[in-house]
Amino acid sequence: MSEHFRRLVKRDPPPAALIRFRCAKLHRTQIAGTDSSVAEYNTIYDVLKSRGWKETDAETEWHIFWTDKDWIHQIYDKIHLDPHQHVNHFLNHYELTRKDLLVKNMKRMKRQCEKEGRHDEAAKYNVCPTTFVVPQEYNMFVEEFKKYAGSTWIMKPVGRSQGAGIFLVNRLAQIQQWRG
Repeated sequence: MSEHFRRLVKRDPPPAALIRFRCAKLHRTQIAGTDSSVAEYNTIYDVLKSRGWKETDAETEWHIFWTDKDWIHQIYDKIHLDPHQHVNHFLNHYELTRKDLLVKNMKRMKRQCEKEGRHDEAAKYNVCPTTFVVPQEYNMFVEEFKKYAGSTWIMKPVGRSQGAGIFLVNRLAQIQQWRG
């Protein structure tokens, strides 16, 4: 609903107005066209506020906590979350969000299903492209690379995000520094 339309329509606030949230950090940015003035900015915070949700500083009286990874590692195991409480991270999230670890876990799950005779379920884990972690699996990569001469491979550095450092390879000479 547009802001203009909201001003025209008078109604009781929706139940969402009762939702309380916390945001762990606001990001500091330079305001364009000013001297050294700094503003706090957080897109998630803006979205939660625009929904009519109320910000709280209470340690445990919230519905949604948009937290950072540090809070998860330091506090998460020490508190009890009620069923209505949600956080945006979970312990060991990197096991799914890092591509190298995601592939490792998908392969592990596929092997476990095959070992237990659940072959139909194991087949559902065939969604990842052929993947290698170099330099540890460099020799296996070279074998596969030579099978498909002229193919283009995607190289993604471990532990980086949002496309940083990704490049394409179609000759082994392009990745000599990754040899290990």
